[in-house]
Amino acid sequence: MDNEIARLRQALAEAESRASEQQHLREEEQRRREEEQRRREEEERRREEAESRMLHEQHLREEEQRRREEEQRRREEEQRRREEAEKVSQPQTLEPYLEACHALSLAIEVVTDRSLTTQGDTTNPVGRIYPRRIVPWDDLPARQEEIWNLLSEASFASQRAFPSQHQLDYVRSLIGPISSEHGLRYFERDTVENAVQKLVDAVCENPLLQDRLGLRGTVNSSCSGTKQWEGEV
Repeated sequence: MDNEIARLRQALAEAESRASEQQHLREEEQRRREEEQRRREEEERRREEAESRMLHEQHLREEEQRRREEEQRRREEEQRRREEAEKVSQPQTLEPYLEACHALSLAIEVVTDRSLTTQGDTTNPVGRIYPRRIVPWDDLPARQEEIWNLLSEASFASQRAFPSQHQLDYVRSLIGPISSEHGLRYFERDTVENAVQKLVDAVCENPLLQDRLGLRGTVNSSCSGTKQWEGEV
């Protein structure tokens, strides 16, 4: 009987030991699973943080690139405006000057409402210089081409010797609608006579070209507002 009890006690102890061992193993497995879960979560957190840092750094790089490009565009725009301002303010060569003068002469605007124009008599021509008769100038086209060929020589046409576009724009800003003889006179003076005088003055600075064009004097304004030659032509 005692042996049977002892045997049962031993079997019970062994069963309890096995149960305790199995419990320990289950707890150890649970601990490993929880540790593995925490490790995976920590790796996921670190990966997300790394991705977030990468995205933030990428955003900073893109923002820096955008600022550099914007700054480059701003500098280029400033350079373009500066060059454009310098271009319109610097003296012109012959061809763009003549084109600008042509555009200036086309800016004429005549008042057609008779109530807004002068009502007096026209100017008396007595004592004034004016053509007695008008005859055809048959060789004008050929003469014009000959003169233009002389003016177009590189030594003269490439010189920046004429008023800038900015100066001509200022002249244009002063032109108003023509409602009187005086208004027409001022317009003709500002858009034709002065432009021609600038061209003749530039020619006279070039003795060879002046001689080839047969100019022996300069243009000067008379008291009546017309142009007169001094010297031989």
